[in-house]
Amino acid sequence: RVSDVARIELGAQTYSQQGRLNGKPAALIALYQMPGANALQAADGAKKLMEKIKQSFPPDLDYVIALDTTLSVTEGIKEIKHTLFEALVLVMIVVFVFLQGWRATLIPLLAVPVSLVGTFMLFPMFGFSINTLSLFGLVLAIGLVVDDAIVVVEAVEHHIENGMSPKDATLRAMEEVTGPVIAIAVILAAVFVPTAFIPGITGQLYQQFAVTIAISVIISAFNALTLSPALCAMLLRPKVKGSGPVQKFYDWFNGVFGRVTGGYVGICRIAIRRSLISLVFLVGVTVSAGFFGKMVPAGFLPDEDQGYVFAAVQLPDASSLQRTSEIAAQAEDLIMKVPGVQYTTTVVGYSMLSQVTNTYSAFFFVTLKNWADRKQPEEQYTAIKAELSKRLASIPGAIAFAFPPPAIQGVGTSGGATFVLQDRAGKDIAFLAENTTKFIEAAKKRPELASVSTTFRPTVPQLFIDVDQDKVLKQGVLLSDVYKTLQSFLGSGFINYFNRFGRQW
Repeated sequence: RVSDVARIELGAQTYSQQGRLNGKPAALIALYQMPGANALQAADGAKKLMEKIKQSFPPDLDYVIALDTTLSVTEGIKEIKHTLFEALVLVMIVVFVFLQGWRATLIPLLAVPVSLVGTFMLFPMFGFSINTLSLFGLVLAIGLVVDDAIVVVEAVEHHIENGMSPKDATLRAMEEVTGPVIAIAVILAAVFVPTAFIPGITGQLYQQFAVTIAISVIISAFNALTLSPALCAMLLRPKVKGSGPVQKFYDWFNGVFGRVTGGYVGICRIAIRRSLISLVFLVGVTVSAGFFGKMVPAGFLPDEDQGYVFAAVQLPDASSLQRTSEIAAQAEDLIMKVPGVQYTTTVVGYSMLSQVTNTYSAFFFVTLKNWADRKQPEEQYTAIKAELSKRLASIPGAIAFAFPPPAIQGVGTSGGATFVLQDRAGKDIAFLAENTTKFIEAAKKRPELASVSTTFRPTVPQLFIDVDQDKVLKQGVLLSDVYKTLQSFLGSGFINYFNRFGRQW
């Protein structure tokens, strides 16, 4: 029996990695979203499943969701919802002030939900979902979808003031504004739709934003040609000048607006008669746009507070897992002392940057406290990341640093840019290593680059075993037995599958 010559136990599937939570041993479980799945629904389903499984845990066992990447998505959607509401309120106030009547105000406002709901209905046709990009597009669309309805309402009110009935005024107005309404929709679509054809990942981001606005604008034009005229005929009535504070505000506003309009018209007349002034003004606007445009950050996406930060520790090549674990423990102690940090999830024996398992790397998921609980300046994302890098840099015998997660989950392993250096001369690995070092040193001299590193490790020590086949054969030993024995001692040996915990191992 095997038990006569060996110790038999049910161990871990692999001993090449270690997992810890806030410095204590832990079994780490990572859940990844499947393509096409709803991230929020998947996270909610995972939480419900864990609560169900928890009921069968031993008394001294518990679980913690140390990193939930959907929290930033949830917070972002909440902010966008607030922005949508604020935009709707602002549009309502502006429309009411200019049209000066609840009947006239109601008609353009009804165009907003019709256009937005219609946009949602067409999302599946384009393979879109309700996400941050599409919601941003809807925020901008709220101010655009009321334009066509306002044009219709003002045209109808103009004819009503001239003594026509609401129905006749609507018919006359639609004869006049049908063409302009269609032209407005086509022009706006012509502005946004071309951005959907930008190639690459940038084009995919613009695509959802642009198509969302274009769809809502087209639906609003259709709404202005169908629903708005019907509402005008039903709701609009000849205006009767009232009295009171509201009417006084209207009179004051109309007077100010009339003077501003008159001044604007006067400036336009001067500009038309003196083309040199117009040319100088146009050149000034163009130069200013170019000057201030250069001041805008030109990165792919801004580095935002997603509620967590990454950190990595790199020891000298071929360092033992035990040594790496000790250094990782020092890093954990430093990380947990940084204000604003809630959890530190450690994976010893894995490099997130190179996506490989080795004994001389450790990786940390640093989860920050909730945004509402981080009010102090030192608890803000940028300050925390800088403090982490400062403290980790003090660890002797290792390279340790903090870095942001990717701006878009799944696009890269970290924030920033990735550069691939290729040896097209076909020389040996030493040549590539030498030029990689030169490239890194040159890149570090660039003032706009905060940190430059590489995962290329060509000097990792390796052990080679040469078997003296002649001597093995003279001893009457099969070469296959020698290699199997080496495999068992240096690696592992496969015996068979077995069933346990309802699974096959």
